[in-house]
Amino acid sequence: MKVSVIMPVYNAENFIGQSIQSVLKQTFEDFELIVIDDGSTDSSKNIILSFDDKRIQYLQNEKNMGVVKTLNKGISICSGEYIIRMDADDICEPQRFEKQIQFIEKNPGIGLCGTWAQVIDEKNKITGKIVNQTDPGFISISLLFSVPLIHPSVCFKSHLLKQNFYKEVPVAEDYELWCRLNEQTRLANLPEFLFQYRWHTSNISKEKQDIQEQNKESIIKKELLKLSLKPDDETLRIHRLSFTLYSFGNETKKRVSATELKQSGRWFNTLISANKKANRYDRHKFVAFLWIRWIVLCLSCRQKQKILFPPFASCNPKVLYYLAKQIILMARK
Repeated sequence: MKVSVIMPVYNAENFIGQSIQSVLKQTFEDFELIVIDDGSTDSSKNIILSFDDKRIQYLQNEKNMGVVKTLNKGISICSGEYIIRMDADDICEPQRFEKQIQFIEKNPGIGLCGTWAQVIDEKNKITGKIVNQTDPGFISISLLFSVPLIHPSVCFKSHLLKQNFYKEVPVAEDYELWCRLNEQTRLANLPEFLFQYRWHTSNISKEKQDIQEQNKESIIKKELLKLSLKPDDETLRIHRLSFTLYSFGNETKKRVSATELKQSGRWFNTLISANKKANRYDRHKFVAFLWIRWIVLCLSCRQKQKILFPPFASCNPKVLYYLAKQIILMARK
């Protein structure tokens, strides 16, 4: 078996049929689809069992175990060389599996890759798009700030997951996993919209959002500690500021103040100095990455005249080259 697809299910009767169909219609056909029903109380089970395809392996938890335990259960029984994640309310484009596997096999240093995604609502209407970093170096830097991969879009080398099970980090188990795997392999994203990520009112409650933010902050602090940095709460807010201005490809109403822009410039200088000492990230990519965040902040602050003159400006040709590539990527958003 080449590929094992893990799909946890919990009360997904409105979307599970579409999701399974999109998997079964893949151009790459050598896979097993492990569907684990995590104690659903709706008609999800009946819908799943209505599919007559030998590639589907249906399992049912005796009680609701939660997504982490359910995913780890799936990982433990996978037989594929690759493991592909899929959620019960999302949709794959037909060539998703084929293109992800081809990419990893052509790039042996890559241990996992995600894709870009269109964001859809309950009625399959496109409401936004997610364009993440594609270069492993920039993805590694991104982990300092936010989640750079769409969890259910990812394809892994199987042995990596079997050696690195998910941990109980509520609503941020994927972020924690990416940070661990980043120390062992290279992460990538395919620059293609091969996935439709469904965001709707039942995705996450306000209580879970608060827990998610707390856990994200804890993870970011651990990543910054690798640069010997221990920011206080206000500095951490400034650190994350540019990533609060967009949500699922759409601009939020939040605006950056002139004071916050100055604080960001000073903090970015601190980050650059810390990285020079730690020599953790490619220096030119690091500056280019922060310059893009500076541009986002300047636009929000309505101070376009400062875009070309950040406090950490560098005219190094490599920095300018990577900056140009980042601007092209930002234009896709």
